[in-house]
Amino acid sequence: MRERDQEQQRVLFIALGIIAALIVIILAVGYWRVVIAVQDETIATVNGVPLKVRDYQARARFDAQTILARMNSIQEAFQQFDANDPAMSSLVQYYQNQLAQDQQALQQAPSKALENLIDDELVRQEAARRNITVTAADIDREIELSVNENLGYERPTTTPTAGPSPTPTNTNTPTLTPTNTATPSISPTATATLSATLVPTPTEGPTEMPAPTQTPLSPEAYKTEVAKLYENLGKMKISIDDYRKIVAVDLLRQRLNDALGVEVKTTAEQVHVEHILVKTFEEAQAVETRLRAGEDFAALAAELSIDPSAKTNKGDLGWATRGQFIQEFDTAAFSLPILQISEPITTSFGVHIIQVLERDANRALDANALAQARASALTDWLQSARAAAASSILRYFDAQYIPSELKKLTSS
Repeated sequence: MRERDQEQQRVLFIALGIIAALIVIILAVGYWRVVIAVQDETIATVNGVPLKVRDYQARARFDAQTILARMNSIQEAFQQFDANDPAMSSLVQYYQNQLAQDQQALQQAPSKALENLIDDELVRQEAARRNITVTAADIDREIELSVNENLGYERPTTTPTAGPSPTPTNTNTPTLTPTNTATPSISPTATATLSATLVPTPTEGPTEMPAPTQTPLSPEAYKTEVAKLYENLGKMKISIDDYRKIVAVDLLRQRLNDALGVEVKTTAEQVHVEHILVKTFEEAQAVETRLRAGEDFAALAAELSIDPSAKTNKGDLGWATRGQFIQEFDTAAFSLPILQISEPITTSFGVHIIQVLERDANRALDANALAQARASALTDWLQSARAAAASSILRYFDAQYIPSELKKLTSS
């Protein structure tokens, strides 16, 4: 009986061992399927080129980090001034709008990352057609510049040529164009400062003193900073190879934008528009009534408009191209007959009454407008490229492809 009991126990232990082994195998296969094998699955194809889940996840993590860095910069900017100061109210509102936009962008990051990945592939294909390339040395140089820029060193500028300017100057209507069009920072540790926008540019006074020359980073210090960068990438679960791919396609975007910018038309449909901005719909109706009764538009703009520039320009925003203003304003401006007073137009800035003074279907762009058109050449091209390739862009998105940490971030 003792021998029989021992044999039964031995059989039981063997059975339990087999069951335990099967459980381990099942868990290992599940982990391999969910974590490893899924990386090589195709999440989309662009003109027949497959895009892999691993590239999508790297892009999603990078995009989310870029948004978070921008939000941190805005929050830091808030600490530089008194938010309760009435004189800063418009600036506070601007930053609050930006923060709200970034919070919404963070929620949309998982789906937006796929669209960015598709745009990246369209850029690669067009760059290849134009023989635009990026070398390993270019990537190394961009990483070096990014690391230095993150430490406060100014990025060197090249002598301007006849080509497009990648950094357009501000327009005369900053209060109507708050949309952030900046290219995401390449360095995941970089936090672009916003403090420069808090200090008005002096128009009088002594000549500005040149900034002191900064001591370049030593090779040892640079290696230390790169090591920190790679450590931060590891924390974000972005491999160095994936990071270099992101740097490479960002450089391709810049170079393709420059090439497209040379081809930008130097004329465009434009309107010469003026506006009066007030806080409420009722106030706008009252302004409309006074204008229709014959009161002077410029005088009312100087008296009533909450646009900070109205005291000097009396509501005259000058000539503008399509897309220069916020959407609701832009639509109204380009559909309104000349010298006709509009009905109240509500935007995120308040309520506007506008009037179109002149219209030209083919007016030459001024320097600022041309620089803006060239700077946005890639964005405009991507819109048409997506439309042309619509039937050749196939998506196989699944929620399981979203990085787990990003799921937690967007669900909070």
